[in-house]
Amino acid sequence: MVKPLITREMRERARRAPNSWLHVTDPGHDGASAEAVIGRYLVDARGEITDQYVPNPRYRAREITFENDLESLMYLVHRGYADKAELVYAVLAAELVLPADPAREPRKHLVMREDVVDVFASEQARPHDWPPHWQRFRGVELAVVVGALGRPVTFLLTGQGRVQFEVPGDLLVDGLREVITMG
Repeated sequence: MVKPLITREMRERARRAPNSWLHVTDPGHDGASAEAVIGRYLVDARGEITDQYVPNPRYRAREITFENDLESLMYLVHRGYADKAELVYAVLAAELVLPADPAREPRKHLVMREDVVDVFASEQARPHDWPPHWQRFRGVELAVVVGALGRPVTFLLTGQGRVQFEVPGDLLVDGLREVITMG
């Protein structure tokens, strides 16, 4: 039995609910049914997640057809089957979907919320209730753009099933430098 990866968001939830159980849900499910709960971790009196984990025997993994290798890896990392460090190289190799400003030239800008850039791993992962203006970047191109900005940026990377990871822009830039140095 592989325990689900404990995320920062889970730790924050646990701090707000000491002496309880923290339910871990599969982001591939649309609702909060019993079959969506993977299992639960015990939270101690200090609000810290303990090693005590109980899998949910009623959990049923939802079938998701991933559009690309990045989405597959994101799901594996989220489930605890792969290392988050692998995401940097997968992002560099992927074609990504980002919001676009229709008043600006495509692929010459990033739409930012303070220091956050929303990045979607596929067309299917992007929210359908957002404005209809989108642009595509290769991950390598995105690293070059971020490197030229000269300020910290965080990518909020979203895949199908609402799987999300924060990827610091400097990690992407460093990953590109490493690839160039090795190649």
